[in-house]
Amino acid sequence: MHDDKAVKDSLSGTTAISVGFHAGRITVSNVGDSRCVLGYRTENDSTPMEEEKKEIGEEDFLSQSKNRKLSPGELIAIPLSEDQTPYRIDERERLKKSGARVMTIDQIDGLVPMDENRGVLDLGEDIDEEGDPPRVWCQDHKYPGTAFSRSLGDTVGEDIGVTAEPEIITKEITKGDEILVIASDGIFEFLTNQRVIDICSECDNPQQACANLLQASYEQWLHYELRTDDITCIVLFLKNGKPNDDEAVKKLMAINQRVKKVQASKKPRGGSMRQLEE
Repeated sequence: MHDDKAVKDSLSGTTAISVGFHAGRITVSNVGDSRCVLGYRTENDSTPMEEEKKEIGEEDFLSQSKNRKLSPGELIAIPLSEDQTPYRIDERERLKKSGARVMTIDQIDGLVPMDENRGVLDLGEDIDEEGDPPRVWCQDHKYPGTAFSRSLGDTVGEDIGVTAEPEIITKEITKGDEILVIASDGIFEFLTNQRVIDICSECDNPQQACANLLQASYEQWLHYELRTDDITCIVLFLKNGKPNDDEAVKKLMAINQRVKKVQASKKPRGGSMRQLEE
């Protein structure tokens, strides 16, 4: 891309997520903030306590298990990718070490003070209702302003840590793996991972699932905004007779607890906070 003179990628680029099937495994490679989510059917003889651990991870289980329970045979959403954005603490620190400034539009415009001590919000479980995400900036300039921390292209951003290095997750395919959704970040802007899987599970085939998912996302965008972001999706219905591997699922969910962002003070969406495309 950089070598093609016809492609002007100094301040433009793209996220990319790919899924490969091989030897009974699924491998997801992710750059940016598009997302892959698996609809996983828990075993009928599994206890709600064990399934709770799979969904939220070991470290949060004790604090949350009293508040909610899952039933055996329930279809739960398992993220197979991690959003790569400055919301993630590990990505934020990596960017800073590369010389980047990490600020929202309101912060860089001096409308709100800098604040590193914010609450934690899980991007797959919660919805960002503010619309002013932290972005990546050069030290002395108001660019590139990307809301993602990795991408293909974005030559200017490469010098401050916006790389094209993917994160890769591999999982054995089992009979509990029923639905696979690969979608751009616009799908998940106002729909949680679980809501996305629930919408697909109500459909008779993948084509209907795609149509319903796009419609639900479109309606939410028009409810919150006067525009829509890119809402592209692929849905697969899976069938496999291999027994579930509960321990593998539990470890996978623990890894994906890193998919977190830092939440700013509450304020309505819109205004200067949405001047740049995410």
